Amino acid sequence: MGMKAILFVDDHEVLARLSCEILEMQGYKAVSAYSAKEALEKFSQQDFDILVTDFRMDGMNGVELAHRIREKSPNTPVIIVTGYGPVDGGKDVNACLQKEDLFPALLEKIKFYLGEGNGASRTEEPASVATL
Repeated sequence: MGMKAILFVDDHEVLARLSCEILEMQGYKAVSAYSAKEALEKFSQQDFDILVTDFRMDGMNGVELAHRIREKSPNTPVIIVTGYGPVDGGKDVNACLQKEDLFPALLEKIKFYLGEGNGASRTEEPASVATL
């Protein structure tokens, strides 16, 4: 099994780069895009296991981007990141996270949607801190 690939979309380049660095430190392949348009281009060039996108961007917003990605790839999980309260992403969005507590919440969500743990079933209870 190869590394899971994440497309991280945010028009704030520094945040996108930092987030990708954190994701890569966690063992993912992370690619950043700085607009929905760029994200769609990258998505058409290579395969990604999950899309993480900012909600508010110039041009197309994150929910519209999610919809376009889902048209091409219905099974790709999408996580919306927002600095402004919850967003109703409808059926194209799996989760919505607040920017101020993006980490480690994002890592937990990614692990959940990508079913991490080698072949572990998603129904297994996560180990509680008490048992560590």
